[in-house]
Amino acid sequence: MTRLRAITTAAVSALALLLATPGPVSAEAVGHFRYSYTDVNGVKQDAQLTSPADGDCYDVAEVASGATKFAFAPDNQTDEVLWVYNEAGCRGPKVIVGKDVILGSNVKFVAYYFRPED
Repeated sequence: MTRLRAITTAAVSALALLLATPGPVSAEAVGHFRYSYTDVNGVKQDAQLTSPADGDCYDVAEVASGATKFAFAPDNQTDEVLWVYNEAGCRGPKVIVGKDVILGSNVKFVAYYFRPED
């Protein structure tokens, strides 16, 4: 009987621990990230990402495809801090764009990273 009680106590404790563990952390910056770029014809274009993934570095799609040399005027309307870089692969100096912050056209970048909250 004592052995059965110990097994039951262990099982109930394990279940309680499992239920107390927080769920998965969101893997996206909720909101919108907007920026501008100049296309190959010299026309200003605007781009928008909705709830972009966080925790990884991304090169700006239009730069990677050769449609432009850089993006500018980052507009971070998400719930996470954005870092923009002037070199592909999130290398080189970075500019930090806070939550709900719009920076001017003088901020040029080719890669970005949404920093997950601690």
